[in-house]
Amino acid sequence: MKTKVFSLLAILLFFATTASAADIDELPYGVGEKLIYSVNYEDTMAGVCVMSVDKLVRYQGKEVFKLTMKIDSSTAFSDFFYVKDRMESLFDPVDLATLRYEKHLIEDTYTADEVLYYDQDANTITSATQVRTGIVANGCDALAAFYHVRAQDVYEGASLSYPYADATRNEIVPITVLGRETITVPAGTFDCYKLRPELNEETGIFKENGTLYIWVSADEHQLPIQIVGNTWFGKIHATLERYVLAD
Repeated sequence: MKTKVFSLLAILLFFATTASAADIDELPYGVGEKLIYSVNYEDTMAGVCVMSVDKLVRYQGKEVFKLTMKIDSSTAFSDFFYVKDRMESLFDPVDLATLRYEKHLIEDTYTADEVLYYDQDANTITSATQVRTGIVANGCDALAAFYHVRAQDVYEGASLSYPYADATRNEIVPITVLGRETITVPAGTFDCYKLRPELNEETGIFKENGTLYIWVSADEHQLPIQIVGNTWFGKIHATLERYVLAD
């Protein structure tokens, strides 16, 4: 079950809106941005998640963002369950889509290493063992989806969804904008939109009526401020502790 706690950190970010081409200069994020979250499982401090827009690199003839996510278990949690997860996405900031995704996971005795290559023109994903065809347009891995959604206009009554594609899943999931709330977290007090992805899972961590809620700041940055997942094995709560905006 503890492995599921940290796997959920990535799943908590699987929301995005279906988007058209974007202007990189108009995006609400850029190189140098860093978001730091504390993650709790029930009432226990489980770890820290850090997401960064590291730099612009050239890949497949395009200037793309190198996005990274690092998840580390807290000192107390590590005493009985050690976690060190690293994820990297090469994200096209014009089409708002993944071009390459890499992950390296250490979760107690479980380890996983994977590299995925996305061909958005051919709608395929290639891994070491398979080629998936027919992926959704502008398909995003879990990390890239985080930045995909922030490039869109979130407002009450908006029609939102996210195009999620990786080695095992390929779907568009609708998102409901539940309303507007003001919340206070360690990073400050924010006016937010409360979102609920309509997961409707028959299997996985959100089966048995599990729910996921995301509070996104109602400003030009559209920062995910708080994320709460109610799963079949317990409640996960990720809270923004501090952040650095783009250079």
